[in-house]
Amino acid sequence: MAKVKIEKYIGGQRESAVSLPAFVLEIARKLLPESALSSLANSGINVREILEAKDKGIAYAASVDVCEHGINKKVVVSLA
Repeated sequence: MAKVKIEKYIGGQRESAVSLPAFVLEIARKLLPESALSSLANSGINVREILEAKDKGIAYAASVDVCEHGINKKVVVSLA
């Protein structure tokens, strides 16, 4: 079963990580409004591309730089 791994880094050190079954993204794609999916895609996390990569059995990884409570962090989303 494919999993989506989400990791958060601060200064190159992993702060936290979570893995979810890929079907959770299938549900999210159906439940989230188009504006939310577009906003995520514009930020660098494209739910449709992740699911397409899963269906094709190819690797996928994307990273997004964010500022959370004044701290710069990198979020990496990948298929595991």
